Amino acid sequence: MPLNRDVKVIALVSAVVGFCSGMSGLLFTLYIDYLQISLPIMGVMFSVSGLVAFFVMIFIGVQCDVWRRKLVYSAALLLNSISTFFTSFLRDVWELTAVRITDNIGVQTRMTVHSTLIYEHVKVGYAKIIARIQGLEFTFSGVGFLAAGSLLLYLGFQGSFISLSLMLLGALLLFQLMKEPVRPKVKRKSIWETYRFDINKQLKILCVFNLLNQFGFAICHTFFVFILFFAKKFMLDPQTLSIVLALHNFTFGIPMFVASKLYAKKNVNYKRMFMIGNMLTGLPHILAAVIPSLIPAAAIWFLHDIIGASISAPAQQTLMQVYSRDEQRAKDVNMTSVFGSIGMIIGPVIGGFLAGIDIILPFLVGGAIVVASTIFIIPLKTTDAP
Repeated sequence: MPLNRDVKVIALVSAVVGFCSGMSGLLFTLYIDYLQISLPIMGVMFSVSGLVAFFVMIFIGVQCDVWRRKLVYSAALLLNSISTFFTSFLRDVWELTAVRITDNIGVQTRMTVHSTLIYEHVKVGYAKIIARIQGLEFTFSGVGFLAAGSLLLYLGFQGSFISLSLMLLGALLLFQLMKEPVRPKVKRKSIWETYRFDINKQLKILCVFNLLNQFGFAICHTFFVFILFFAKKFMLDPQTLSIVLALHNFTFGIPMFVASKLYAKKNVNYKRMFMIGNMLTGLPHILAAVIPSLIPAAAIWFLHDIIGASISAPAQQTLMQVYSRDEQRAKDVNMTSVFGSIGMIIGPVIGGFLAGIDIILPFLVGGAIVVASTIFIIPLKTTDAP
């Protein structure tokens, strides 16, 4: 079934955002390392960002069912553009933490509305479509990583961040071509209704999984952790590092297109795919940590996306949408996802602390926790796609 015009617009915007996020992730890490901010302090910066975003996102997630989704998505892109623009003008840890908070709220807001918008456009075949769009976004994120080293070389930090800001504004303008699906009006929620934990049992199980899984994932896979793992363990220059990180995103983006064909089949067991993919996301981190040479270590690490996240991510996204209620879909999806933010709050601090002891420890500890989190998928009810 061909994509409709609005989903194509979302896909194109995702490609631009992916390109920018790849570049921004590498540039921000190199920038704070250039400012000689220590690894434990980096962890605190990312954790404080996650803590503030946690409380803000609960409120925004509910309001996404009340406000127009297009308006919320546009505001998220604008936040990302503004925070990126000001980054290179700042030097203080708390100033940089503030722009990180702004950027994080923008990213999480967009992702809440992003998956819901796509689901409301194409409920039938959603897993296949979301896999393709996520694949596109992460492939272009890889291109962004690849371009970051060269852009930094020619424009420096300030010119690079300003260029990214302008590209995100371009994505915002492009997004205005999308028409929002018609849906029933939802009344405004009180503060009690906003923060009430009233999701169903299946989503509560996913909340517990997200909490533990994202805690482990944040330890081993927060941007500064895995970027500095390769930079410091193997003594890589920015250009070589950008190639490794580009390949990292390609190994998630391209396999997602293959996974979309898998999810296009009938009678897919989403729970089983979720479990297999999650275990294969954590294990390569553990193995890569103990390999002394760059090429085999990188090759093993890439498997966490090739045969791990590329399989688990579409299954998890689909299960969240299927278990959510139509009348407050954005709240249900966001409330479930935001529990992962608790893990993302604590994880970077632990990751930074462990990296300060030995750069391989975050991979060992975080990878083991990700694998262990699979046990919380077992109680989920098996369901077919819509």
